[in-house]
Amino acid sequence: MSNDQQPLTQPVPWRVWTAANVITMCRILLIIPFLYLINKGQFGIALTIFFIASITDYIDGYLAKNYGQQSRLGQMLDPAADKLLVTASFVVMALPRDNFASLPLWLVIAVIGRDLLIVVGSWIVYLLTKFKEFKATALGRINTFLEMGLVFWFLVFHTANWLTSLLPTLYVVVFASVLVSGGEYVLMGARIIRSHRKTLSNGSSLIS
Repeated sequence: MSNDQQPLTQPVPWRVWTAANVITMCRILLIIPFLYLINKGQFGIALTIFFIASITDYIDGYLAKNYGQQSRLGQMLDPAADKLLVTASFVVMALPRDNFASLPLWLVIAVIGRDLLIVVGSWIVYLLTKFKEFKATALGRINTFLEMGLVFWFLVFHTANWLTSLLPTLYVVVFASVLVSGGEYVLMGARIIRSHRKTLSNGSSLIS
């Protein structure tokens, strides 16, 4: 295949105004009314917005993959939108309420702590090795799915005022996922640093 005959799905660096990116940006904007409604206890409407946001998550991914709209910006925006939605939702749902139980603080700290650990750890790995091809792992994607699932079922159970007794079990499941997936990223960072040092050591041996 010649250089001017590239596949449609090849990423185009930093292309901004694609339909996929615009939809992702709209999903980020939906976070504002979503959080406002949760804070006001209007879970039914908040659940509708959450559902719309979930649909846009599928649509922008479909457009990017099948219509040649992949871009470096989109690769950054899409997971950032999901993580921003989840993290902000956890914080708002942990605020003290009079009429229903909030998310436990320990779970919110664990979720945010894991994300901070990954960000800081990635920065440290980059400073030490210049490695920047970080990708989400299967466990990381499962963790995001479970966190978003907890937001969804929290809203559903409190909207229906039914089966809220199941929420503590979901808290434990998400907490376990946070620990396991966070530990995996720590091990991954350690392997990258160890591999880099081994490469430098081998290079020094060849020179000497």
